[in-house]
Amino acid sequence: MSDGGRKHAGFSLVEMLVALVIFSVGVMATIEVLGLCLRSTGTSRDYTRAVFLAQELMERTLAEGVLTTGEESDQFGPEFPGAAWTRKIEESEMAGLYELQVVVRWQDRGAERTFELTTLTAER
Repeated sequence: MSDGGRKHAGFSLVEMLVALVIFSVGVMATIEVLGLCLRSTGTSRDYTRAVFLAQELMERTLAEGVLTTGEESDQFGPEFPGAAWTRKIEESEMAGLYELQVVVRWQDRGAERTFELTTLTAER
C-alpha cells in the first residue's frame, strides 16, 4: 500500500463540506415552503371569513324583506378585525327586481383584498 499500511476510515473535510452544503440547501428550501404554506393558509382563512360574513349580511338584508335603495358601510368588529363592508341596493333594469351587492374589504400584508357578492331579488 502506498499510504504505509494505514486504512482510511470516515470522510474527508471536502466530503463533509459538500454534504453540509447539500443539507443546508434542503433545509432552506423546506423552510421556504413552510413559510409559503403558512401565508397561503392565512389568505385562505381571510377569504373564507369574508365569504361567510358577506353571505350573512346578504341573508340578513333579504330576511328583512324591505329593500331601500342606497348604500351603507360599516366595520365588522371582532368577528373580522380591520375589515369593512359596503351594502348597495339599486333598482335593476327589470321591473320589480333589486340588485343587492355586498362587498367585504380587508388588509392583507399591506394590500387591500376584496370579496364581492351580488344577487337579484324582489321586494317581499
